[in-house]
Amino acid sequence: MRGILKLGVAAVALAVGVLGARTSHALVDDPFTSYTQPANALVMPFDATTGHQTFLLVSNVAGISSSGIGGVTTHWSFWSDSCDHLGDVAICLTLNDTVVVDPTKVQAIDAGNNGIGPIINLSGNRGFLTVTAYDTDETCGDPSIEGFTLVDDAIVGTVTFASTVTGASSGNDAIGLGTDPTNSFTDLPDFLLSPSSTSGFLDIQTFNPETLDNSVVVLIAVQELKGKLAGEIGPVTSSITANANFVDNTEVSTSLPDVKFSCALFSSLIPGADNLIPDTVSVLSSGLYRLTNIQNGTKPVGGSASGGNDTFVYGIHGQAVGQFGGSSNAKYSVL
Repeated sequence: MRGILKLGVAAVALAVGVLGARTSHALVDDPFTSYTQPANALVMPFDATTGHQTFLLVSNVAGISSSGIGGVTTHWSFWSDSCDHLGDVAICLTLNDTVVVDPTKVQAIDAGNNGIGPIINLSGNRGFLTVTAYDTDETCGDPSIEGFTLVDDAIVGTVTFASTVTGASSGNDAIGLGTDPTNSFTDLPDFLLSPSSTSGFLDIQTFNPETLDNSVVVLIAVQELKGKLAGEIGPVTSSITANANFVDNTEVSTSLPDVKFSCALFSSLIPGADNLIPDTVSVLSSGLYRLTNIQNGTKPVGGSASGGNDTFVYGIHGQAVGQFGGSSNAKYSVL
């Protein structure tokens, strides 16, 4: 994950020098979060409440265990939006293998793509899951067999979530995270997401909220070394708070109610009494739903290069106007 990104920036710099182009700025290198490159761990939302359906797609595109075996054992851990641990399973993914999981029928899978053990039915629940790649052996057994050794640059994922009532659906790349330099734990960004009310942000793009027929916003708060197995991320169970504004297409900012949640928040940008934009506020254009001053208790969300205790908040927005819809990850600035 990291090496590829850094090589890309170096290549851009070399091209500018050789061609003698005018002053330019390369993309800022973010070695922590990826939506395109294989990772050690994936983060995805799920919604199995009444009227909703989710499918989770994970592929092993490059994961090879340290013994040279072409494959990894992935640990799937499900958490509710109220911070409950709902269940977990181990799924074997040989090299170039793909699995699709329905949260209402979660089951461990062996090297022959056979379901084994009990089926976990998460109907009535919503929240998020983490999928972490570990070293495996010839039997593609439990991660404990190889001492819970993490495998980086291994897996990619996609989530599809839908309303069976409205028929609207959205698909999104999973959030991909690598390991720390010592390969001891899944590494979150080593900087503060929003150090203050005037610097840093988490931005959600949207069509005109008052024209939306469907809108699902999911905010997910995660922390290093808080998962069920060694090295895994898990939920932030303390309160995450943030200031909120809507920035319209003329760059005018409108103050909105502050946000407060733990673990995961499911809401909507369609103006409404219980939504992120109250029905007493009028927003009349496309724009950005912006979170700033994002705090974990009394401390800014994020961390330092020392690692091991870092936190972070990610977001996803699925939206539709009539038959036109889409989904996107929330954006942040690398500070």
